[in-house]
Amino acid sequence: MSWLLSRYGNRTVTYSNMGQYSGSMGVTLLWVLLWISRSGQGLSAEQLSTKIFFLAETNTNNRVTLQVPPAVLKGTAHQWMWTAHDGRHSNTSVAQITSSMSRNPSWNTQAPFSQGTGYDLSMLTKYENAGEFVLMQTKPASAVLARFEVFSFVVKATSNYKGNEVYLGSDVSVRCEVSHIPDGATLQWERHGDSTSNTTLFYNKTAHMIIHTVDQNYQGRSNCNFRLNGELLFRVHTTLSVQTGTFNNPLIHLFRESSNSSEVKLICRSRSSYSRAKWIMSRSPTSVTLTSSDKVRSDRFSSPSFNGYDFPLHVSPVTFEDSGVFTCLFEDQRFSSVKITTIRVSESGGPPGGQPVVVRCEVSEVSTDPVTLAWMRMEGSRWLLVKQDILTESHPTRTLSVTLPSLRSDQLHWQCAVFTEGMLRATASLTLTLPTQTTMSSMTDDHLWTVAIVACIAMVVAGVLVGALVFYLKRKKTAVTNLPLTQKNDPVYDNATDPRRDQESQKGQTGEDENEEVHYSEFALGEPRLGDTNRVTARSNQESAVIYSTLNI
Repeated sequence: MSWLLSRYGNRTVTYSNMGQYSGSMGVTLLWVLLWISRSGQGLSAEQLSTKIFFLAETNTNNRVTLQVPPAVLKGTAHQWMWTAHDGRHSNTSVAQITSSMSRNPSWNTQAPFSQGTGYDLSMLTKYENAGEFVLMQTKPASAVLARFEVFSFVVKATSNYKGNEVYLGSDVSVRCEVSHIPDGATLQWERHGDSTSNTTLFYNKTAHMIIHTVDQNYQGRSNCNFRLNGELLFRVHTTLSVQTGTFNNPLIHLFRESSNSSEVKLICRSRSSYSRAKWIMSRSPTSVTLTSSDKVRSDRFSSPSFNGYDFPLHVSPVTFEDSGVFTCLFEDQRFSSVKITTIRVSESGGPPGGQPVVVRCEVSEVSTDPVTLAWMRMEGSRWLLVKQDILTESHPTRTLSVTLPSLRSDQLHWQCAVFTEGMLRATASLTLTLPTQTTMSSMTDDHLWTVAIVACIAMVVAGVLVGALVFYLKRKKTAVTNLPLTQKNDPVYDNATDPRRDQESQKGQTGEDENEEVHYSEFALGEPRLGDTNRVTARSNQESAVIYSTLNI
């Protein structure tokens, strides 16, 4: 694998994977000058801004120089100020310069910086030297003459190579780290111009990328692009070359997530033709044949028909118990050995009752090489490191847990990342869900205030409606009571006597007519209605003395 640094319209320098210079320019850096000038006279304090990029190297004497145009130089005393990106230094004076008309400038520098040509400042291409540099005039008046921001990059890849070729069937992990990410800047891996966000992870100023189970389809160039406000300023290219066979390759170590949607493809390929092939899985203390050219299975472990050269093994889905060593044999000769370490994520606890939530990340095995587990939580569009731990063979557990006292809406998206030697090896995602019913104990103060206000409004409205209904009923009852008897529509029944008949009855009581006939009449008092059978009627006999009647009102 090789690294290629470039900027369009500027010089190009090529680096090998060992960090050695292979170009013809004699310096291991790419620097980009962005001159921003304003209208006015000359170049003054805020009229010069320069961004410089270089690839950090170790064990080298290559240097980068901050070049100052002579037009900005005035005064008799100057100094270079440095604010390191890593925070170790802030506004530190690293060089003092005095000058006069009769002699050359006199320098007083602080390591690791040195004098360049004229007023230029020079430094080694070390990652820790990156930062913001300001050239100031101190006499006769203080003024800022030039500003530089120097960005340092570190690029690294997993060491699974045979010569310049990657082992067929292995995972290639690369990382691209920059000394500083200003506002509006992005650092991202891309392959052939297309984003590969599904295989990348960005956190802590570093873009990681994993290319799983590489073969000839993955050969070519991948780019680590640094953009500022959408503009491409710096790029590191990686060129991938892959072996054509797996014979005599060392043990390949793969990390895979165990989930219902996970899968892994193991490659076994020969340049010569063979008649028989099989895959064996070894897990202490037993071994089992998974597939063979004589009997091809079609369950979780499957292989296509053997064509004499290629016999891959496909595992889907991957379970946590699939951890072990898988060996491919062509006529009893080992052509491929792959060790799979599985990881799984889980959650426990939580509602009901607002119980704490515990998220766990577990790795199936930790061998001689330490493994770093890291829990990350999505914050905006970037991952935030929450907790990490380095696991060794002597570690009591192979689990990393994070306890959440209560689950909030900004704590739903999690990812467990697995690293070895600082390189990303695998990720496993976990998405939490909020309970469908929110209890009063889990409500925020704003929610409680909202509920209280709504409840008060509902009570007031209900009171007004009840009062209006009572008032309406009372008013209706009063109106009915005050109506004349003849205007009341509902019939009322009562007994009534005729006064004249009372007098005659009194006469009868004196004995004038004791055999007097009794007559009954029915009266209906109310508004006469057409066809009303209860309208007022009277059936009487002239000779009757007493009338007993029923009065309907």
